[in-house]
Amino acid sequence: MYKGFIIVLIMQLGFFIHGCTTLEHIDSSSNEELKKFKTSKYGMMHEIEKVKADNVNLQRQIDILNILVKEKQRIIDEKESKVAGLRGENENEVIRLREENELLSEQIKKLKSENQRIIDEKESTIAGLRGENENEVIRLREENELLSEQITKLKSENQKVKYENKSLVKILTRQKDTLLSQMNALKKYIQKLKVKVLSIDSKNSAEKMAKKLSAIGYDIKSISYAPQSKFSRNTVYFVPEFKDEAEQLVVSLGGNTTFKPLNWPSVFDLIIVTEKNP
Repeated sequence: MYKGFIIVLIMQLGFFIHGCTTLEHIDSSSNEELKKFKTSKYGMMHEIEKVKADNVNLQRQIDILNILVKEKQRIIDEKESKVAGLRGENENEVIRLREENELLSEQIKKLKSENQRIIDEKESTIAGLRGENENEVIRLREENELLSEQITKLKSENQKVKYENKSLVKILTRQKDTLLSQMNALKKYIQKLKVKVLSIDSKNSAEKMAKKLSAIGYDIKSISYAPQSKFSRNTVYFVPEFKDEAEQLVVSLGGNTTFKPLNWPSVFDLIIVTEKNP
């Protein structure tokens, strides 16, 4: 087809090249018109070449499209084959899943039935417990009311005790202050007493007794030996006007201690004679 087309084109070109020269001026054309015609002839040849090139490109594109169509058909056939295989597998899977769903449905029914049975059983138990709890609540409420009354009484008594304690604290504080005042006065008083300590065996026992008396608050004026050794007990000798002080000293010393009136002249108010181990 292309060869015939080319031969026709060559013949046309020969006609335009030689024939037009032979027929020159037959149609009374001027030289300018002939030049214009020749120019159009070259344009037509250029268009013919352009059409040939376009035809070649179109043929190539057609060939490529034919190849693509064949490849597309091959892919479609391959996919349809795979889809057919998968359809068979999916049908088997659907059947298996349907059977599993039926089995699960039966199990769900059983579980629902068992769950309902448990719920009914629990509701029955709760109903029984509710009755017991109501009785227990009533008993606890009565006990709470009794406890509330007792707490109210205890609060009242506690308030009363607090008030009494405050009063006692005030009284004890006053008594403490009074006792401290009396003790301070007593200390000052006994410090004014003239006290002498005698020992029947050694000066050591007299010094021990003097330390005891000093710790109590007495001011020891003298430490010496006793003129005789017939003392089995600590003995406190006192001037008649200091008998009460002698009795208080005996109480303070305690143990094996006694007191006697001082029947000889002395410048001391109290004289203490120690035993061997005062």
